[in-house]
Amino acid sequence: MVHWEHRYLLGTMVFTIAGDVVRDFDEEYEAWSWLEQQGWGLVAIEPPDPVRPGACKYYFKRQRPQPPVRPIPNYERRGK
Repeated sequence: MVHWEHRYLLGTMVFTIAGDVVRDFDEEYEAWSWLEQQGWGLVAIEPPDPVRPGACKYYFKRQRPQPPVRPIPNYERRGK
């Protein structure tokens, strides 16, 4: 089974989708480079708000294989 992780880049800061700061960089190029080195791929670009112009928001995601789930034998499930 595959688990997808998501992040977004706004200026020089990398965030989780929940809005928590993952890392802050001095330059936007450093943030891009770090995301690529960590295996993140660009999936979408949100343009700046026309009412309040600012930076674009870039969305990234990467795959993380999940370890196989060990099936519970019947005798453990029933409580013996």
